[in-house]
Amino acid sequence: MSTIKEISIRCAVCGIESKQAILTSYSLFGEPDLDFRPAPMLRSTMKYWLMECPNCGYVAKNLRRWPWAAKKTLRQIYSGLDANLPFSAHAFYKRALYCEHVRHTTGALRAYLYAAWACDDAEDDIHAMAMRLKCLELAQKKLHCCRRSKWRKHMQLIADLLRRTQNIAALRAMDTNDRRLDYTTRELLIYQKALAEKHDFSAHNRAEIDLEPFDNFYERKSSDGLDPSYELEADLAQALSMHPADRTEALERLDFLRPHELNLPYHAYDAVLRQHRGLPVSTDNPYDVEDIAKVVNSEFLDMMETFAVPHSMVRERVTLQNKT
Repeated sequence: MSTIKEISIRCAVCGIESKQAILTSYSLFGEPDLDFRPAPMLRSTMKYWLMECPNCGYVAKNLRRWPWAAKKTLRQIYSGLDANLPFSAHAFYKRALYCEHVRHTTGALRAYLYAAWACDDAEDDIHAMAMRLKCLELAQKKLHCCRRSKWRKHMQLIADLLRRTQNIAALRAMDTNDRRLDYTTRELLIYQKALAEKHDFSAHNRAEIDLEPFDNFYERKSSDGLDPSYELEADLAQALSMHPADRTEALERLDFLRPHELNLPYHAYDAVLRQHRGLPVSTDNPYDVEDIAKVVNSEFLDMMETFAVPHSMVRERVTLQNKT
């Protein structure tokens, strides 16, 4: 249960006194989301996390505290506010703009993240993605200048931001074998990659996976899960095998993933391979563009570097096929 208290407070910028509601206590039940968004009971109090002066628009955790900017500068900072943002995200966005101006990177990162949560609750996916992209940029900067414990938190956040902004390539590139990763962080990265390979870009909760680093005997667990990115690369390579049994096994795993919904099942690619009967691809024996465009997606284009036709031509055909 949350406790809200109303107080009178004088704004440090304009000197006008106003009524402000503050959060004095709260209860927290349930696991947070993968981007640390708290459970609904605490999340419902987000409108009390910041104060906003109704006269001058100054936003802060405490309006009594002087900002590190003049009143005129604050107006200029707040002029960058996107009027189309959900109202619940306005204060967080203004706070983020201010923190960026005074080079308070951590504060700006949090404010953009909170603004994204507010957009999520308002079901505004476009602005939620925009806020996450800004948050992602700052989180990647912080990654290079923080302690290891903070570095792991930022890695967990970056993985979720990459997935939620549909940046699958960058998420795949995250190294799950980095020795700085602890059990929890590595398990989260693997789970994020698995969701991304299935094109699942929605919110997920930490309760969905086992993040307890110790077993029942209080022995430290080791994270030995397989990285889906490495598995995908191996399956793609195996799908090009000339051994039918190996090829079928890989194609079945790829069909289960189906990263690109608009493409045909990977098994359809097998017909193209068998058509050539193991003959090497060359200018005299190229793959038929009309056939291959129906079944090849970007993963296969990256894997197969022996096309005797221009890459751009194949990509155009694939794009056209997906649209139709």
